Amino acid sequence: MSHIWNRRQFLTLLGGSILLPSACQRVESRPNRSANSFTIFDALLYAEKPKIGMTPIRVDDRGFWKNKDRSRPDRDACQQNARTASKDFSHFVIDIEHWKMNINQAGKDTVQDNIKKYVEIIQWMREAAPSLKLGVYAVPPVRDYWTPVRNQPAGLTSWRAVNQFLKPIAEAADFIVPSLYTFYADIPGWVTYARGNIEEAQQFGKPVYPFLWCRYHTSNRLRGNQFIEGDFWRTQLETVRDRGANGVVLWDWFGHDSPRTNILDTRQGWWQETVKFEATL
Repeated sequence: MSHIWNRRQFLTLLGGSILLPSACQRVESRPNRSANSFTIFDALLYAEKPKIGMTPIRVDDRGFWKNKDRSRPDRDACQQNARTASKDFSHFVIDIEHWKMNINQAGKDTVQDNIKKYVEIIQWMREAAPSLKLGVYAVPPVRDYWTPVRNQPAGLTSWRAVNQFLKPIAEAADFIVPSLYTFYADIPGWVTYARGNIEEAQQFGKPVYPFLWCRYHTSNRLRGNQFIEGDFWRTQLETVRDRGANGVVLWDWFGHDSPRTNILDTRQGWWQETVKFEATL
C-alpha cells in the first residue's frame, strides 16, 4: 500500500484507466447519503497508540504462499493465515498488489487468471475460518483519480467496464475496500475522486470500507510521506461517511519517518481530527 513507484507507473495508475455510464450526473451534484452505521477500522502499524474505540482489522500481503514464488497462492498457507487471524480479528483485508487487474492494461486473460486466484484465496480462507469477514484491497474498483475528476462519458464507461470485469471478486468477498490515497493537495479534486470511487464500489451491494492513508502518496515529489493537514483529513473522513460508505480503514506505518519510532505522534493534526470525528459517531 505504500510502495514507492516511479513517475511512469504513477501516471499509468492515475490516467491509464477511464469510467461510469454516460448518463451519470457530475459526482459533486449528487446528494449525500450516510450509512446507518459507520465503523473506523484500525490498521495503523504502531506498537503504541491511544485507544479511542476503533475496531482492529488485519491487513496482510504475505501469508498466502509457502515460498518466495508469489505467482500462485497456497491453500495450506491461506488457511493457516485465516485461522490465526480469526483469533484476534473480525475483518481481514487481502493485500496483494503485484497482480495486474486492469483489462485495459493487462488483457482479459491475465486478469481473469488473477481473479481466479483471488476467489480461491477467499474460498480457502472462509473454509478455515467461516466467521472471518474478507475483503480485497483496491479491487474492485480499480483506483482511478483522473477519470472521475475529468468526468468525461467515454472514460467513465471504460472504467465501469474495467470494474465490472472484476465482479467475481466482489461477489466472493464480504466487503469492498477501495483505495482513496491522497496524491495532490487539492481538496475539491480529492472529494470528486473519492465520491466517484466510492460509488463504483457501492454498485456491488456489499459493505464499503475505503482505505485512507494519513500521508500524501509517495509519488508526490513535494509532499510524499508528509502527514495530511488536519482540515484536509477531516474532509476526507466526512466525505467517506457522507457518501454512504459503511466505514473506513485507517492505515499508516512508522517506517516512513526518520528517525523511525513505533509510537504514534498524537500531536499530528490528522490524529486529532480522527479523535474528534470518532467521538461524533
